[in-house]
Amino acid sequence: MVGEMPLSNADAVVVAVAAGIVLVALVWVLLSRRATARRLAALTARMGESDLQFGGRAGLETGLAKLERVVDSTVAVASEARSAQALMEEALAAIPNGVVVGDDQGKVIFQNEPAAALLKGQSAAPARNAVLRLLEAAADGAAESTSVDVDGPPRRTLHMEAHPLHDDQRTLGGVVVIDDQSQRNRHDAVRREFVDNIGQELKRPVGAIGLLAETLATEKDPAVVARLSRRLHNEAQRVSRVVDDLSLLSRIDSEENRDTDAVPVHLIVAQAAERVRAAAQDKDMTVNFGEPAQRLTVLGDRRQLVAAVYNLLDNAVKYSPNRSVVEVRGRPDGDRVEISVRDQGIGIPEEDLEHIFERFYRVEGPTSRHVGGTGLGLAIVRHVVGNHRGQVRVESQVGQGSTFVLTLPAGPPLAAPAATTNPAKAG
Repeated sequence: MVGEMPLSNADAVVVAVAAGIVLVALVWVLLSRRATARRLAALTARMGESDLQFGGRAGLETGLAKLERVVDSTVAVASEARSAQALMEEALAAIPNGVVVGDDQGKVIFQNEPAAALLKGQSAAPARNAVLRLLEAAADGAAESTSVDVDGPPRRTLHMEAHPLHDDQRTLGGVVVIDDQSQRNRHDAVRREFVDNIGQELKRPVGAIGLLAETLATEKDPAVVARLSRRLHNEAQRVSRVVDDLSLLSRIDSEENRDTDAVPVHLIVAQAAERVRAAAQDKDMTVNFGEPAQRLTVLGDRRQLVAAVYNLLDNAVKYSPNRSVVEVRGRPDGDRVEISVRDQGIGIPEEDLEHIFERFYRVEGPTSRHVGGTGLGLAIVRHVVGNHRGQVRVESQVGQGSTFVLTLPAGPPLAAPAATTNPAKAG
């Protein structure tokens, strides 16, 4: 899997169980100490009443001495209970899961900040009701669980587990652990979409390669063989580019120290245009890269920069009509350099503009459904620009095309080529 991926379901369950055990232990200590404090307070009252029944000064002094000792013990236990409670609250505040503690009547006596945030607002009313039901069940000694969908924004799926808490004599209360599974569900959806996209993207060229190879095995006409061989080569390159995209994105994610050189802009554009040339020819398109000044450079990693411009060109070719023009420009802008790619394609709806640089995100539409791609191209662009302390912006109108602009740190200008002497005129 590319980049950082969430815990597997099995790992998530292990973490949740471990967290649950810790929480139960902490809350049990708190409630046990509270119960002990209550019992000692009651004992204090009884002993005071008993000792005061003795007549005379000696009996009174003896009773007061005993009462003082019991009070000291009670204060010590109460102080210890308060310390335990403070420690528990601090520990629970550091846990990302929501935690709600209830007493032996099922009433809420504590909730940490994540729980307060998850249960806040009118839309969370079903979740709050579910917590109360679970606490009442835990107070009766039952361990139950449930899942509740909370309307957004953002929409959440909350999984709740209740555990009763006991001492040696009775049920002290219960604890409900709330796990927000929304992010995990989104990651699972992204994984499924990724596998589907990769499968579809590889299925076409692999199938074409098999068919072309089968046809070549029986073809005798040299002209047909040459044409089929060219097609076979193009499809093999298409598979290679998918693998390259995955490898590049993984490398960009994990790369801490990258090479920083003064890379000529015309070299970046030329290499990116060469990679997209075959796809453009298939659609009879023109990539006009109006060669930038030969001395203009960008500070960065050449492979990453070429990959970023190539992915912009690849998108432009994919989503533009046949026989259209894609323009690439490079120009200085103070201590920065702007590289722009403008197409005459289908454009991007306004509601999709803020999402197009996300991994695996693809704009839905009648035209885009028939266009191949992993949804990684613009994510690569964003990562490359971020690695180079640059920016990327896009302007687009549906039906009129899009313009992507990369703004990157300028490098030192290349040295002017040395003048050469014409041997024929050397005298």
